[in-house]
Amino acid sequence: MKRVVEGLKGLILALLLLSFLLSGYLLFFSKSQVYGLDSLKSLPKEKTVVLRLSDNVSHVEIYLLQKDKKVRLLSQDLGDDKEVSVKIKPEKLGLEEGKARVVLELKRFGILTDRLEVNTLIDTKPPRINIIKSQYAVYQGGTGALRVKSSEPVKLSVKVGERLFKAYEVGNNTFISVFPIPVDTPPNTYVYVVAEDGAGNRSITGTGTRVKAFKFKSYTINLDGRELKIIGKLKEILGEDVSPDNFVEAFKKVNEQVRQENEEKIRELASDSLEKKLWEGKFLQLRNSKVVSLFGERRSYRYKGKFVSSSVHWGYDLASVKNAPVEAANSGRVIFTGYIGIYGNVVLIDHGFGIVSLYAHLAEFKVKRGDKVKKGQIIGITDATGLAFGDHLHFGVLVQGVEVNPIEWWDAKWVERNIQTVF
Repeated sequence: MKRVVEGLKGLILALLLLSFLLSGYLLFFSKSQVYGLDSLKSLPKEKTVVLRLSDNVSHVEIYLLQKDKKVRLLSQDLGDDKEVSVKIKPEKLGLEEGKARVVLELKRFGILTDRLEVNTLIDTKPPRINIIKSQYAVYQGGTGALRVKSSEPVKLSVKVGERLFKAYEVGNNTFISVFPIPVDTPPNTYVYVVAEDGAGNRSITGTGTRVKAFKFKSYTINLDGRELKIIGKLKEILGEDVSPDNFVEAFKKVNEQVRQENEEKIRELASDSLEKKLWEGKFLQLRNSKVVSLFGERRSYRYKGKFVSSSVHWGYDLASVKNAPVEAANSGRVIFTGYIGIYGNVVLIDHGFGIVSLYAHLAEFKVKRGDKVKKGQIIGITDATGLAFGDHLHFGVLVQGVEVNPIEWWDAKWVERNIQTVF
C-alpha cells in the first residue's frame, strides 16, 4: 500500500513538472498577442489608443508608416503591467490624409521578435453638415423637426441642451429627426446637430432653432371633503388598505412614487417605434370633447391647509359623454394595451420615427398589441380607471420617449409646415 501511495505521489509530481514545462514552452514559443488593434484602423485628428499585450511580451515598438515616412509612436519596456497607451495626432506628425500602416514590433523575453501590421486610414477632417430644413423657434414642451445632409457617412443626433435625440438616416447621407423640447429646457437654448464620422471626428452644427418660453398653468387642488372617494382609488392602485389615518401618506406614495414609476414605464414603452412614417396629416382630438386639463399644468395638492404633494400633467384631459368611443388620433400600430397605475387602462400607438400617442383611463380595449390601426378607428371606450374622478380621456403625445404638447399635433397647418416638410 505504501508503495502505491509513493507511486501516486511520484506520478503527480511528474505530471506537475510536465505541465510546468509545457506551459513554459508554450509561453516562450507562442506568438505575441495584442488586444485592441481594431482601434488603430482609423485615426482622426487626435486619438488615444490603449492596447493590451500578452504576458510574454517584454518590449514594444509602434511606428506609423506612410509612403517614405516612418514615425515612431512608442518605445516601451514592459513589466508586470502589459497595457500601453499612445496618443496619436497625425497632422502634428506630418502625415497626410489617406491610407497608412501601423507597425508593432514586439519582443518576447528580450530574445524573440514578432511583427504585426494594421492598415489604417488617416481622416482628420470633421464631417460637414448642411441644414436643409429646420424651424426658427420651438416652444418649451413642443416638437421640432429637421432635415440635414452630411458630407460623409456619420452617426448623427440632435442636441437640445444637454440631451441628445435620435436622427434617422433616410438615404444618401441624409437624415431626418422629429425631436422633443423637454418642458424644463431653458428659453433661448439653441438646437444643434452632432455628427461623428467613422474615424471619430465630430462636428457640432447649429440648426438655427431656438427654444421659446411657454407659460404653463399652475393651480392648487384641495383634497378636503374628497377623502372617501380618493381612498377608494388609492386602494385600487396600491392594492393595500388605506384609511383616513394613513390617507396623506398613501396619497403622496401614489402621486409621487407610483406616478414616477408609471411615467418611466410609459416612456420606455414609447421607445418601441419603427423607422417608418405610419401617420398622415393632423392628429384627431376626441370627437365632441371639451378640454378640462392642459398639458404641462403644475398641480399643487393641499389637505387641511397644508401642502401635501405636487405633480405635472403630461397630456390633455378631454371630456365627452360617458363611455364615449375613442378614436385612434392617427394611423399606426398598437404597441401596448394594459393597466398602468394612475393612468388606468392604457393604449399606446406608434406612428413611426419616435412619435407615439397615449390614451388613458379607458373602460375597455377595442384593439390589441400588434394591431395596425387607421386614423379614426375606434380603439377603446372612455371611463375613470386609474387616478381619475370622472369619465374622461387623458390624451398624450410622446416624441422619442418625451411628453410633448398635443395641441400642436391637432393643428393641420402646424403639422404641414413644421413636420411634414422634413419628410
